[in-house]
Amino acid sequence: MIETGYLQILMAAVLVAVAFILTRIKTIPVEKEIMLGSVRAFVQLIAVGYALDFIFKTESIWLIILSVAVMMVVGAYTSGQRAEHFRGGFKIALVALSAGSIITLGLMLALRIITIEARYIIPLAGMIISNAMNASSVTFNRIGSDMKNNRLAIETALALGKSWQEASRRYYREAVKAGMISILNFMKTVGIVALPGAMTGMILAGASPLEAVILQLIVGYMLLSAVSISAVIAAELSIRKFFNAADQFVG
Repeated sequence: MIETGYLQILMAAVLVAVAFILTRIKTIPVEKEIMLGSVRAFVQLIAVGYALDFIFKTESIWLIILSVAVMMVVGAYTSGQRAEHFRGGFKIALVALSAGSIITLGLMLALRIITIEARYIIPLAGMIISNAMNASSVTFNRIGSDMKNNRLAIETALALGKSWQEASRRYYREAVKAGMISILNFMKTVGIVALPGAMTGMILAGASPLEAVILQLIVGYMLLSAVSISAVIAAELSIRKFFNAADQFVG
């Protein structure tokens, strides 16, 4: 097993120095972001490490729920910032992320894949919410740009008597597909192009490769479920924002 500690972190900082020196030599203006990002990552992860250590020891169900709720709110806020072409992005993202996360985690608990323990719920919720956040963000971005850029086609379809659902169905489908593209690519190439994080982490921690593969498969199916639910809900709720109560296009 690899020895880890603050000394190893300090030694790994050499890798940050490599990135800093390279970008400085090439005069790429990201030195400030590299330094701030590196320090911020250290502070955030160490703080989270102590917080999780406390929660894992107490096994308080309320602290577990609070941790997951905070992740959902922060993820929804971040995703909502991508809703540049309509209002209410935060609320839609919160509904989409919450539905994807709760349904997926609920099924995993109901099927006895995991138990209600902090060491299972919190890390898996983090994976689910971050992937659902990215899926919602991409969906918002795609649906906004497609609806704006195809205004004439949508208004023409409405003028010909089509419903708002029929007029926007193509863009709805493309947005959901765009939101899911990352997880779909992951499912196609997992184990071939790259070894994913959960699998790599287990192998580095000393688990057998077969055990790591089994866990990674569960994680992959879990993420597929959460991303699908979140992308569909994000698209369903956001596309309605482009039509008024009389089903007129107002985007």
